[in-house]
Amino acid sequence: MSSQSERVTLSQEASIFSADKIKISTLNLYHDNWNKLEAYLVQIKLYIKQHSFQFKFIENKVLFAFIYLKDNAFTWFHHYLTNYLQKKSEKWEEEINMIFRDLQMFEKHLRRVFEDIDKKHTAECQLYNLRQKIFAMTYLISFQHIMMNMKWDDAALISQFYQKLQEKVKNEITRIDKLVNLQKMIFRVMIIDNRQYEKRLKKDKESAMLVVLSWKFKKRWR
Repeated sequence: MSSQSERVTLSQEASIFSADKIKISTLNLYHDNWNKLEAYLVQIKLYIKQHSFQFKFIENKVLFAFIYLKDNAFTWFHHYLTNYLQKKSEKWEEEINMIFRDLQMFEKHLRRVFEDIDKKHTAECQLYNLRQKIFAMTYLISFQHIMMNMKWDDAALISQFYQKLQEKVKNEITRIDKLVNLQKMIFRVMIIDNRQYEKRLKKDKESAMLVVLSWKFKKRWR
């Protein structure tokens, strides 16, 4: 927008963001957790892309993103919003001008404040502390999410992935040929985990049947 006349009035903005056009409840609020920043940005971008007809002006995209900021994130953006609302566009500070005219600049400033400054170190700590507790699927999802922020080669990832598996799963893997591909190992672990789960279900069912039969037998001979 090059002039004040192009700016959308507050009443028009209220209409644009009304409940019948944009279902605010469908998106999650962002507070200040760096671990949830990526999910917040992705959901905002996806919504704007799928509803592009509702965002005629770029600054409305930034205002829409602001709606989902809360607590510390809201406090951080409040200065920019106040400047935006109280001054004409030609009197905006340079930083305000950049943020409200480019959603990517809004994202850049948001990341600068709330993003993890050392993703690699954080990811390594998370990976070292991660282990399979019950189901391999839960372990696998967390492992793959963490490894996205790391630059380890397959050999290192395979070693770490293997070491934190449950012993009964590792015992099954050692009976098979040694796997040197991470994706093949993950696939093999899922098969093993599924089989072990089926065995547990069968065993639980048999135990339950024995309990029922025992109860019926005792009842008959009373």
